[in-house]
Amino acid sequence: MSNLPGYDAWKLADPYYQTSRQEAQQRERYEEMGDNLREQSAAVLNDYRGDLYLADVRRIVIEELNKLAPRAFEPAWQTKTPIPVPPLG
Repeated sequence: MSNLPGYDAWKLADPYYQTSRQEAQQRERYEEMGDNLREQSAAVLNDYRGDLYLADVRRIVIEELNKLAPRAFEPAWQTKTPIPVPPLG
């Protein structure tokens, strides 16, 4: 089997190996998810903001971000420290 053209045993041994095309597709999906989150967040803020001041909206969003539990694949250094609520002014 090692005589096959393009066969590299180490590629099969690494479950995280991706071709450049797979990596580009994953990056595109990731960017699309971010864009979708932005669109949905903007829609929710426009629909439910009501008479809340911008500072209150910011505080609520930060409090909710701090409640999110990190997923298994997320590096601990990104999710270890809660986001501080910025001072007003």
